[in-house]
Amino acid sequence: MDVYTAIRGRRSITGLSDDVPSRAALDRIIQASVWAPNHHLTEPWRFHVLRGAARDEMGAMVGDRLEAELDPDDPASAPAIRSARVRLRRSPVVIVVSQVWSDDPVTNLEDYASVCCATQNLMLAAHAEGLATKWRTGDMCDYAACKDFLGLGQDDRIVGYIYLGHPSPSIGPDRRERQPAQVSWLGWDDTD
Repeated sequence: MDVYTAIRGRRSITGLSDDVPSRAALDRIIQASVWAPNHHLTEPWRFHVLRGAARDEMGAMVGDRLEAELDPDDPASAPAIRSARVRLRRSPVVIVVSQVWSDDPVTNLEDYASVCCATQNLMLAAHAEGLATKWRTGDMCDYAACKDFLGLGQDDRIVGYIYLGHPSPSIGPDRRERQPAQVSWLGWDDTD
């Protein structure tokens, strides 16, 4: 698959089968991801690959911690706790992509951009392997319990949860098109 086909063909897919991709395929995908641009070669990315009971263990730990921390009278508390307990079951494999924090604000921003590029590489490599992905962010990226479960420092950043697996046969391809890029050509004339 050439790069243009991979870029245009990759879509976020929610419907995944229960089949677990091979560890070898997952390793190829992760090793491809780290070829992302990275200023000063800080290599700030970390990957935690969860499957099976590990997804439930993390969900239980986060749910228990939220139950202890959130106001039980707040109507938003119960749905947040319930969601934390089950959301990692949405795919057979979840890859948590995180960034090692830098105290230098410029390096930290550059590293965040690099980890985002690595995440896109990961998703394109998964697509090339015939797998489907969905990049999720939100509250789970900020919960201290998630960082504790993964052994991350509290200043480290969870960039996203990549839900990964084989696409469900009942889900057809996403045919949505993107709008053409808005481009300003400066210093070019019509003959270039």
